[in-house]
Amino acid sequence: MPIMRNLLLLLTLCLASGVQLVNAQVEYTVLPGDTYARIARAHDVTLTELREANPGRGEALVPGDVVRIPQPMQLVRVLTASDPRAALHTVEAGQTLYAVAKLYGLEVEELEAWNPTAIQGLSIGDVLVVGTTPEPASPASLGAPVAAERSLPALRQDTLRTLLMLPFMLEADTVEGGGYSAKTNRLREISLEFMHGAQWAAQSLSDSGYAVALRVVDTEPDSLGVHLWSMADLEWADVVLGPLRKAPLDSVNTLLQNSVVPQWVLTPQNPAVWEKHPLAFSMEPNPTPGMEALGALAAQQNAGDTVIMLETRGVDAGLEQAFRRGFLGVASDSTVLQSVPANAQFAESLIAQLDTSKLNPIAIPAGKSAQSLYAYVQTELQLADSFPVHVYGHPDSRSFEFLERRYLARSHYTIPVSEGTQWNDSTVAGQVEQFRSAHGTDPSVYGFIAFDAMVESARWQGLPWSLPAHMHFKLDWQWDEVRARFVNVHWSLDTFVNGRWEPVR
Repeated sequence: MPIMRNLLLLLTLCLASGVQLVNAQVEYTVLPGDTYARIARAHDVTLTELREANPGRGEALVPGDVVRIPQPMQLVRVLTASDPRAALHTVEAGQTLYAVAKLYGLEVEELEAWNPTAIQGLSIGDVLVVGTTPEPASPASLGAPVAAERSLPALRQDTLRTLLMLPFMLEADTVEGGGYSAKTNRLREISLEFMHGAQWAAQSLSDSGYAVALRVVDTEPDSLGVHLWSMADLEWADVVLGPLRKAPLDSVNTLLQNSVVPQWVLTPQNPAVWEKHPLAFSMEPNPTPGMEALGALAAQQNAGDTVIMLETRGVDAGLEQAFRRGFLGVASDSTVLQSVPANAQFAESLIAQLDTSKLNPIAIPAGKSAQSLYAYVQTELQLADSFPVHVYGHPDSRSFEFLERRYLARSHYTIPVSEGTQWNDSTVAGQVEQFRSAHGTDPSVYGFIAFDAMVESARWQGLPWSLPAHMHFKLDWQWDEVRARFVNVHWSLDTFVNGRWEPVR
């Protein structure tokens, strides 16, 4: 039971909660075809939570029915009237909890959490806690100081205090038979892989002379519905890794976006979640510069020729435009970019566009949304193997299992690349050996993410000591005016030749 042993170890790292949890609900009107399961998935709640929020309702739903959707439990800091941070209100004649809550823009549940005795009733002269008084922010109280505009964070130099927030889900719905669902088990495994990567980084940084304090918390409540972490954890931290969330339905994200602690996003970028926090960082690079670089390379490698760009004009239309910008930015007058819409007419005439007497460059800037297009192009080019071709693709296509090595080699398949472990680097190999000896296996990509995030965070301390090598990601921070944040723009270009991927020279 290695997972359970790790979870028990995790509990010893957690702090007792300094908050109370307030439940809230919203109403949803049932549409044709809706079921409890479909509504639960759409609102990122479990089926059990949805049923508990609607007791006594039958299984069948009718369009127009109103279903209550449970919302994430809100963390309310517990204060007393004697706390110097507490903002107070003296009850006047005729005032109720509802009236006081409305006066201060609060929910009644918040007042009840702060003032549990008030549930019994109010009397004139009672003193209620109605919030906190503002206090000056300082590095000692908030962890990392607020970064100056357009500059990376500057962390305290004494100790790198890292808070790792992951969904270990000690309390989760079980499937029939008493086991956990496959999704729950996988999320737990991923959480452990992130934790092992963070522990690995902490050890490597310590070996390099850095002082590191790592605190791990479970973002999910325990079996009693209590979160074993509090605002004190955020105030303690210099940097936060996580939480592992894609949906904005999470009180953790609400707290983080109001903090001044830099946050590493561990999931794929979702602007609805992480871009609300001005100090959120992701190692996942902005794909636009990579596609512009690919377009420029296509123009340089095919000077005086025509490059066929297959356009989906769908969700990846922005990347298709980026490829075009990169191409036209360096193309000579005799170099042409021919746009071919990827529709039914195109599917019947791809080969008619090609010429057996010369190299035929083909670009497919779209990514996962166009997998069927990639499969079609591969099939057609394999059937017509007399046409010399050079294919330029999206970085996601490297993971398409249906693309055959023979096709990649024949087409000199070229893509932008933003990451990759340099296994032949002696420093990297030594660091991996440290992980391997501790866990008996190589780190997963999740372990690499946690490792590189902690190493980059240590760089922000500005200490004059050497750092462990980045394991998987290369970072090139640039300020993005539109998104008003720093983004990683590092890309290189790889071509599949001699049976392996090699950098474009």
